[in-house]
Order: sequence, then C-alpha cells, then structure tokens
Amino acid sequence: MKFSYNWLQSYFKKKLPAPEKLAELLTMHSFEVEKVEKSGNDWLMDIVVTANRAADAFSHLIPP
Repeated sequence: MKFSYNWLQSYFKKKLPAPEKLAELLTMHSFEVEKVEKSGNDWLMDIVVTANRAADAFSHLIPP
C-alpha cells in the first residue's frame, strides 16, 4: 500500500523525520517499507501491511 509522506505529515504538528529515516523507523517498529520513491514534490512509501496489522493500518481516514 502506498502512502504519501506529505499526507502523513499533515497529521503531525512536529516535523517528521526525513522520508528514508521514517521508512527505517517504521520498518523497525511496525511496518515493513519495501520502497521509498520521489514523486514530484512528495515521497511515496510502499508499505507492506501484514494480516495481523490490517485492523489498525486499514482504519485511517482520508481528509476531504
């Protein structure tokens, strides 16, 4: 599942770590990040959501 770094940042007041560092932190603590790629002025993270994490990972809200 691909997640936008800018979209994730919109949920936090404090600045998130750089995309590569955030991917490393996510991989070490919760989700495996397969790939981080630049897309225009954003970064996309391809995150593997395993069955045991689907309940919390698939329950996010996309703002209008």
